[in-house]
Amino acid sequence: MRHDGRVETGRLVGIDLARLVAVAGMMAAHTVLNAEPERPAAVVALVDGPPSTLFAVLGGVSVVLAARTRLAAGDRGGALRSTAVRGLLVAALGVLIAPLATAVFVVLVPFGVSIVLAGLLLVARSWAIAVVAAALWAGGGTLAALGRHELLPALERGGAPMALVDPALGVLLTGVYPVVTWLVYLLVGMLVARALLAARRGGRERVVLAGLAALGAVLVAAALPLSELGVRVLAASTYAALGDAARDVILANGYGAVPGLEPAWQLVAAPHSGTPTDIARTVGIALLVIGLLGLAVSLLPRAAVRVLEPLRAAGGAPLTIYVVHVVLVSTMAAALAGVAPGLVHGWGAWALQLAVALAIGALLAATGARGPLERLIGRIAGAAAGRATAPS
Repeated sequence: MRHDGRVETGRLVGIDLARLVAVAGMMAAHTVLNAEPERPAAVVALVDGPPSTLFAVLGGVSVVLAARTRLAAGDRGGALRSTAVRGLLVAALGVLIAPLATAVFVVLVPFGVSIVLAGLLLVARSWAIAVVAAALWAGGGTLAALGRHELLPALERGGAPMALVDPALGVLLTGVYPVVTWLVYLLVGMLVARALLAARRGGRERVVLAGLAALGAVLVAAALPLSELGVRVLAASTYAALGDAARDVILANGYGAVPGLEPAWQLVAAPHSGTPTDIARTVGIALLVIGLLGLAVSLLPRAAVRVLEPLRAAGGAPLTIYVVHVVLVSTMAAALAGVAPGLVHGWGAWALQLAVALAIGALLAATGARGPLERLIGRIAGAAAGRATAPS
């Protein structure tokens, strides 16, 4: 609520811009990383992992922002129901577009399930959310590795009905985006949203944004040397025979979990590995982006912020733009790979995808509309939760 007691409903423009950065980064992961020749290491480090995890952190921010009016009105049950329905609809959307998304791993099913689980903590104290996040942060990567390398093979050997077990286990534990680690990002986002809303009420928004950016820098700075230690341990033991090639193998994308159970693996910040250092690095980058963009917006004059409205509108429709991108990039990969590869892979393909996103943002800004998927899910979730009014 604001100082005068009214519910604070103004948009956090920096958050919307961060959403656009996340989606643009995922576009790069699906285009630039697939291009030849070899990409610069800095590009790989920034694109392989951080955009999707920033998307997840911002998903946690959205969990709080979408429920704040109901919570302010004392409608806790409605807030919980609305959030659960939102998560289920996002997961259902992921199932629907999966057959069309032949060129990428679609994040929406585990993302939606994570929204449902995060919503269960909507009315919890911030310290309780932090405790759950810390526990998953510390142990989620180990659980994902155990699930992939021990539990899943044991179930297969035991004759479990894998047609049922494998999809469920994949979403929760063994997939590319396992909920056991992915949920950490949403919980961090919930804490970020609470901090920003409290700061806005108290007139300390810039201070909190600067603190988020500083915390992000500390997390990245702490994760990198620990990861280097893990790489050196594994390069000198498990991968000693590979020589100079060991580093590239160890730091390769884990697609949900590290490839081994040795304790040293949990020190390695490989992309999409879910290790404590991987989560620290990617959470740190997310906090840097959120903090710096929020600070930049707060320092701009209002006229300049209005000029950014097409970018903000695009960032305000991340689900719509993500789905359009996933379907478009997969369709183009199937139709144009042998004819016009520059429209499928590389920076040209990324620029085309980004141009589509910005065109959607410009249209939404000109019409004053929300993204169609955001509007649809919001209406269904609101109807499922029932009517709620904020206090006057």
